Amino acid sequence: MKQYYIIITPFFPNNNSFRGAFIYDQVRAIAKNSNYEVVVFKSKSIISGEKDYVYRGIQVYLFDDIQMPSYILNGLTNKINCSLFIKAVKQLNIDIDNVVIAHGHTARFAAFPLALKRINHNITTLVQHHDPDPFNIRNGHFAMKRWNVMFRTWMSTKLFNQIDCHVCVSRFVEESLRKFPHPTDSLYFDSYKRVLKVVGNENSANIKHSYVLYNGVDCSIFNSESHLAHPTFTIGCIANFVDWKGQETLIRALDILKNKQDKLKMIFVGSGPTLQDCITLVQKLNLTNIVEFRKEVHHHELAAFYHSLDLFVLPSYFEGFGCVCTEAAACGVPYMICKGQGAAEYILEEEADLWTFIPKDYEQLADRIDYYRTNKPIQHLCKTFDIDILMKHFLNFLESL
Repeated sequence: MKQYYIIITPFFPNNNSFRGAFIYDQVRAIAKNSNYEVVVFKSKSIISGEKDYVYRGIQVYLFDDIQMPSYILNGLTNKINCSLFIKAVKQLNIDIDNVVIAHGHTARFAAFPLALKRINHNITTLVQHHDPDPFNIRNGHFAMKRWNVMFRTWMSTKLFNQIDCHVCVSRFVEESLRKFPHPTDSLYFDSYKRVLKVVGNENSANIKHSYVLYNGVDCSIFNSESHLAHPTFTIGCIANFVDWKGQETLIRALDILKNKQDKLKMIFVGSGPTLQDCITLVQKLNLTNIVEFRKEVHHHELAAFYHSLDLFVLPSYFEGFGCVCTEAAACGVPYMICKGQGAAEYILEEEADLWTFIPKDYEQLADRIDYYRTNKPIQHLCKTFDIDILMKHFLNFLESL
């Protein structure tokens, strides 16, 4: 008899977009390390012409999903969306009585596992949180409007109270979930702090169980077998160009380093609204001869990209985890990250001054990079990033619930 592990997500990679590659890795690891038949459902706009597709061996089923514009009263359409989702499940002739685990990604998608559980009360429901805004209240043009924030908080709390286990990609995210609406010590993003103040002192959700599941690395793909040092010291950064990713900090650190290091190269990978501002800053600081911008690197080409680097730097200060950091580490490339962010939890406490830096402090970052360039200390991580090991522990935990 088949036992199903159903994943419901708003993002999953396809041939035109690599967004959600970490969920693809997770799906493969669940299938590899369990006897479940893993079924992936991805939402789409009700007016979209998208069709079901296969991405690198994984079948992805699409279902209609009605979203409010600009996240206004996000969750208001949950009832009809759950009906559309259950219809999609039944069209595949999946016996819901044989569904063991239903796993939604992001706050609003907690509604879908719960819709399945209303049919089969034995299902274990999960919702996975990927960033330090687990209630998803900071996005949209009306994020600062109290009527909107309070509705979204109420809706997420209502869902969260029913979920069996909350899966968090780091302790930072888990703490953000459990302390909500109070900021954590590692919260540096002022925009999110302002939205939390709008929420005020509302009661936090009743979290039954939570589990920290770091975004693991497929070590059969990402490994250090072919990594070598390079004549030109090369730094890499993969991140969307949005305000909290902090590329400006790294650019200003490069402005200091250009006078200290003869052979220096910087490669930024990503796109987004702040890209042009960063290009303009690079031009203003006369860094165009050492800085290269690339739109994206395909997921299956990432290992080769990491092998072209000597150091990886992620200067973001609202980072739930940052799987690009551990992917680089798996390829033999040390990484630097802002203090308190998800992947910083892998850094040994006694090595924090080597590999972590205060958010937006480009002078400290420049010092860290210069020290590494000169002394080449070895980076030691305190946790495993092997996705198969992480997934086995996670699946064992689920059986104990």
